[in-house]
Amino acid sequence: MTQLRTGVPPEVWDHIFDIATHVPYTLTPEIFEKSALIGIDYNKRYHPALKAALVTKRTLVLVCKQWWHLAIRYLYRAIFIDKARHILSLCTTLQNYASGRGTVPGTGPLGWWAERLDVEVHDADTDEERLADIIMCLPNLEIASLDIGLSLEEDLALHSVRYALRHTASSLRVLDWSMWPRDSDPATLLAERCLLAELPRLCILRSRCMPWTDGLIPQNILSSITTLAVDRMRITPGGASSGSGVEKRRASLREVIINTHREDLESWTVFMGLYGVFLHSVHLNHCDNYQNKFFRYLAMIKRSCPNIRRLTFSLIGFRNLTDDVLSLPPIEYLGLSMFKLFHNNMNSEALFSVLVTLRDTLPSLRVVQLTEPLNVSRLLTRHYEITSKAMEDLAGCAFRVEDDDGNLLFERLQAIGVSQVFSYDQQNSLTSPNLTGAS
Repeated sequence: MTQLRTGVPPEVWDHIFDIATHVPYTLTPEIFEKSALIGIDYNKRYHPALKAALVTKRTLVLVCKQWWHLAIRYLYRAIFIDKARHILSLCTTLQNYASGRGTVPGTGPLGWWAERLDVEVHDADTDEERLADIIMCLPNLEIASLDIGLSLEEDLALHSVRYALRHTASSLRVLDWSMWPRDSDPATLLAERCLLAELPRLCILRSRCMPWTDGLIPQNILSSITTLAVDRMRITPGGASSGSGVEKRRASLREVIINTHREDLESWTVFMGLYGVFLHSVHLNHCDNYQNKFFRYLAMIKRSCPNIRRLTFSLIGFRNLTDDVLSLPPIEYLGLSMFKLFHNNMNSEALFSVLVTLRDTLPSLRVVQLTEPLNVSRLLTRHYEITSKAMEDLAGCAFRVEDDDGNLLFERLQAIGVSQVFSYDQQNSLTSPNLTGAS
């Protein structure tokens, strides 16, 4: 490895590396702005960017010895494992540097820099013990997203991973293990509860099932966790009565993400009776055509959440959200997305029809955000004329209409319109005959 000699101070290089490798909304505190997306939606949006950043980081550390020392902490700041064969080599590297036997003398433990760990491995030969050893080398880990495809028999091996996560208990802020198998099994739920009881700084939890089947979140966890997402809410009938065991003074819970399974409505009703008064934000994922079920969940939210300010809907479509059935609590923010792409004009027309209804019926609303990037792109391209007309109709209303990044949709339209005019003028200048100076 060569030594690069330049007159640029290390502090400047450090700042350049930070900018070159930064992926927005993937580290604390930025990730808290995307708390409602944590899980599959978040991974689809940000995992490709994390992988691309890793390529940049690996290139930086190979340039020269000076850059290796400057950039190595960026390489290990966000660890991404997507193949089982990478687990052993990474484990060996981390353990060698932790014990002072690294290939670059004088370098401290590399795992010290790790703030984020993503594991997305579905290989049959996943080495869970070595994965646990990797986690043991990451004492400052703040974000863990674990998607490990195992058979039911292999799931018992994940107890070592759960035990290793306790080693990061003082720093872990975000935990997503919604893709783990068997987390409705009693033994697995018990192991999960034991782990969660030792995470005093955990803010965001996404799990496949409700860890506390009586519906009562322990006070030490309730005082720290702000966002809870469970794919299946199962509370034992009669396990908790509304308001029992909940100390309002120490509850930090402000946001829940709900998947609208029909058989879970009763359990969610119990949960909301306990914690709905604390909530400021609710995200509803409704991925089928049974609209009555969606409106029953919405009615539950209106009854149970007097302090709600933000609602987000992820739906198959908007055509059934008509003015005679769409009745929302006095929220200030509404997020809207569709699981499918806008494939015809009816989808976009139905969306803007909802916005017109809200303009006339929900005076408290201040922001409507379209949260699915691909559909925002389609509104600005394939459905440009419909979107332009809708923005004219909504001019002067009390709420902003934003894209997925928080930009005004109207300004995006204006920019595209100017670009189209410029492109048209430029094309004409190239194809029209030049009459200047013609004889």
